[in-house]
Amino acid sequence: MDHRPEGFQSVTPYLRLEDPRRFIEFAKTALGASERFVHEEGGRFIHGELTLHGCVMELGQLPGSSPPTRSAFHVFVEDPDGAYERAIAAGATSLYEVTDHEYGERSGGVEDDWGNHWYFAAVIDHAKRAG
Repeated sequence: MDHRPEGFQSVTPYLRLEDPRRFIEFAKTALGASERFVHEEGGRFIHGELTLHGCVMELGQLPGSSPPTRSAFHVFVEDPDGAYERAIAAGATSLYEVTDHEYGERSGGVEDDWGNHWYFAAVIDHAKRAG
């Protein structure tokens, strides 16, 4: 029997956010995420789970005066140009436009309203990527 809940990987990102409901809508629109589970109590968002490109991401509302979690995510996608454009259209800010890199990837980066960085990438040269 596996020690992980179904669909979870061994390491699962968890974001603590201001306005997690708005983040869920951003993630659905910009990142192609789907809502997996949400638990609320007394009008407060307690815990949520999204499925994003085959992985589970967890999130919760900030308790009290705790600082928000900010992170960076490198997401392999089939179409980095399309992912980048969807994120910009959903309100993200460009970190850098989609570009081919010498290390064998095509990628572009954005920052969401919560300060997280998202790098959308596809391997374009497996020989360079492998080292």
